[in-house]
Amino acid sequence: MLSLLSRRHKPAGIRSVALRRVPQQLRKRYLSDQAAAAHMSASEGAAVTSRMHHPDEAEETEESGDPSLLDPAAAPAATAFMHHKQQKLDIVRRNAKAGRNFVDRMRCTAVGGHGGNGCVSFFRDSFVPNGPPNGGDGGGGGGVWLVVDENETSLSCVKQMLRAQPGANGRGKTMHGQKGNDLVVKVPKGTMVREHRVAPDSQNRNQSQNTDVQTQNTAEQRSDDSSDFLYSLDRQITQSRETVLQSRESMFVHYPRWEERNNVEGVRIPAEYMQAKHEIENAAPLSVDLLHHGQRVLVARGGAGGPGNPHFISADTRHPHYALHGLGGQRRTLELELKTIADVGLVGMPNAGKSTFLRAVSNAHPKVAPYPFTTLNPYIGTVTFADSFQMTVADIPGLIPGAHRNVGLGHAFLRHVERSRLLAFIVDVSRQSPWLHLKLLRAELELYQPGLTARPTLVIANKADRPESRQNFECWSQMPGAPLLVPVSAKNRKNILKATHAIRQILESTQQEQPGVNPQSV
Repeated sequence: MLSLLSRRHKPAGIRSVALRRVPQQLRKRYLSDQAAAAHMSASEGAAVTSRMHHPDEAEETEESGDPSLLDPAAAPAATAFMHHKQQKLDIVRRNAKAGRNFVDRMRCTAVGGHGGNGCVSFFRDSFVPNGPPNGGDGGGGGGVWLVVDENETSLSCVKQMLRAQPGANGRGKTMHGQKGNDLVVKVPKGTMVREHRVAPDSQNRNQSQNTDVQTQNTAEQRSDDSSDFLYSLDRQITQSRETVLQSRESMFVHYPRWEERNNVEGVRIPAEYMQAKHEIENAAPLSVDLLHHGQRVLVARGGAGGPGNPHFISADTRHPHYALHGLGGQRRTLELELKTIADVGLVGMPNAGKSTFLRAVSNAHPKVAPYPFTTLNPYIGTVTFADSFQMTVADIPGLIPGAHRNVGLGHAFLRHVERSRLLAFIVDVSRQSPWLHLKLLRAELELYQPGLTARPTLVIANKADRPESRQNFECWSQMPGAPLLVPVSAKNRKNILKATHAIRQILESTQQEQPGVNPQSV
């Protein structure tokens, strides 16, 4: 039946099935060609690399031929090696990108949505030429909200400009404008929000002082002539009144070609509109700490919508030809500062093994390398015990002498220790005089914030598996007033359970002493 049909009269369904098969075949051929090209490039790259490292053997390889290149069984091994190497490079780049994108302090601007304008409209029908006003109200602007999300770990998700959606204008037939959507911004737990208010410049202050001096001198000169003084005073009152009237007139929306005919000097503005304007202009400075998951705070209020012309009906004005503009949204400049909330804060010198310890006890995977300042941003890991008890551990970048003066990473990460309930000092016991390192760390924390070292502490002697560590540990333990030491080997995961149980006991004891304290609000 189908063979008798011409191509022109063939059903559309059959043609579509035939056309869909062609791209699939071409796609398979394209993928196979790409795989062959990748295999060829990998083989050529291996050959060029061998020539660069062994120039003396290059001629022999060209003449006799490299068996690894000619043998087809060796090609998949070379491809797998190149793929593995590319994966390692991707991991390194990803870690570097994560450290570079970590933001714990920033300044942004939050702007609420502008309110919609009220509408000036009148009812018209076949037999109603001069109907009553029926203009709708403008919709209110959206607000800017900050919401705590425990899955966020950095302020890099916050943009520099946060602007909510404006409200829609009112329309005829008493159709009110739609309210603008709120802008919800997720921030990590432990974010401090402070409003930044710019002080007046010294130049503006000097100009105002000079103006006051000139006004005083003018008043003193004209005090002799009372008529001139009264004339200048009346002129100033008139100018201030005109300024108020101009600002008042700018609030109104006029019917087309009624700007000059409308007299809005004595118009009564709705109380809700004026109250919304007063709240936006005289808002108190914002200062709040976001500590709990799901906590919300309104940082920029949206402007109120303008009332339509039905709100201005009075005994004298039955057909008002004016309405009100929508109010502008609240504008605030915010300073956001992230202070990590964790039960335990790991403090130590660079390359002391803090990241290795965190990898050994928790589910976190910070970068580990044998050079200082491997950790460029705090990492938080969760330690789960067999009885479902959980505690959070924060890995803070290494401290060096002078960190309280912002030397090294300094203040950039010292503030992440402020909210930890317990301070765990990670000390490399294999170094010479490790007790001096602990003394230095305590001094830096105390100089940064007095009373910070008064919190419960635990000293973890890391790298205890090295030969020189035993003598240092025994000498340190026998010193008078020596702290509680827990020897561990984070790299080999030895004595890790003892350290975690010691941390848990201290946390539970502090919780019993202060039963009303929330761990997440410290």
